[in-house]
Amino acid sequence: MRFVRHVAVLVPLVCAPLGGCASVECTEIGCTDRAVVSYPLDLIDGPYDIVVASERGTLTARCLQAAPPEGPENSPGLECDAGGFEIEESDVASAREVTVTITDVDSGELLADGVEVTLDVVQEHQPNGPDCEPVCYERNGQLLVDGLPG
Repeated sequence: MRFVRHVAVLVPLVCAPLGGCASVECTEIGCTDRAVVSYPLDLIDGPYDIVVASERGTLTARCLQAAPPEGPENSPGLECDAGGFEIEESDVASAREVTVTITDVDSGELLADGVEVTLDVVQEHQPNGPDCEPVCYERNGQLLVDGLPG
């Protein structure tokens, strides 16, 4: 009991000169949202072009092959492989839904024609603590194509 009385006396003595202990001082570490979308296993078997569109912008890339010299460069922040794509450092990563178009480079066949993908929040990041901004989100989604198992 004596320890509790001493703590009760010390807390006001320490907090008063600091302007009170109730306020939280936050660091200023930044973070960005991230979105990851996976594809069905049998969708991709070679290089493809992708367009990812949302109300926050549009990203394009040539995947599994270098961007063509006569075409546009790949959008910064969009990385892709045979299993899906990832968006970071782009406002599109903050979208709750994206529309995806995938075209096979060799055949010109549309593998996904404006398929809507819902991006669900799977993790929150608060690098400056639970009571401090910013809050950044990691979202995941799965591109589903008729005729292919998800």
